[in-house]
Amino acid sequence: MTTPREARTSAPPEEPGSERGDAADIQRSDAAVSPADTQRSDAAVSPADTGAPQARKSFARRALGWALQGVVVVLIFLGASHYRTRTLLPSDGSQQAPQLQLAMLDGSRFDLEALRGKRVLVHFWATWCGVCLQELGTLNRLHDALEPDEALITVVADGDDPEAIRRFVKEHQIRYPVLLGDAAAIAAYRVQAFPTNYYLDAEGRIRGTDVGMSTRIGMQWRIAGAK
Repeated sequence: MTTPREARTSAPPEEPGSERGDAADIQRSDAAVSPADTQRSDAAVSPADTGAPQARKSFARRALGWALQGVVVVLIFLGASHYRTRTLLPSDGSQQAPQLQLAMLDGSRFDLEALRGKRVLVHFWATWCGVCLQELGTLNRLHDALEPDEALITVVADGDDPEAIRRFVKEHQIRYPVLLGDAAAIAAYRVQAFPTNYYLDAEGRIRGTDVGMSTRIGMQWRIAGAK
């Protein structure tokens, strides 16, 4: 028998769902996930792992942007080139280059027929043309690099004063042939701007044209391709 005194001092047994039991369970649960486990979990997804795919995506976007810009530049160049050459003679090989017989600086006469069998660049220019002046050195280097079956001739539009042209050629150390152009030659080749280039194949047919600044490599490539 339990007396009233014993009943007051006796503690009831803990039930499975008591608060003390819950606290112990929480402590055991916390211990199950130790700091070391947390560090390993963090290390499993490191900045390097997430940064590499992002860097690849960023580079891919930049590369795509560069490619699109390149396409736009090419399209603009092709469009501008077509616009500038729209009034020139056809360059698909269907037409022979017009006859060209002009005086040279030494007083002799030049005939384009004399170059039959060679691929020829006929370059129209003027002494007052700023772009033409920038190409003088380029044309010298092109002339020096020509193959035996290639030729470069130039027609100066303002050739009505041979002595002035001779001084100009000497001052700028021009090494390639310069013909004294006239209105008939300019009209025959439909030249409306300077510089203008015609690329002829070995049979004298027109295979290419361009207007404006050109590079040595570009002109050399077009001479070689005039077939």
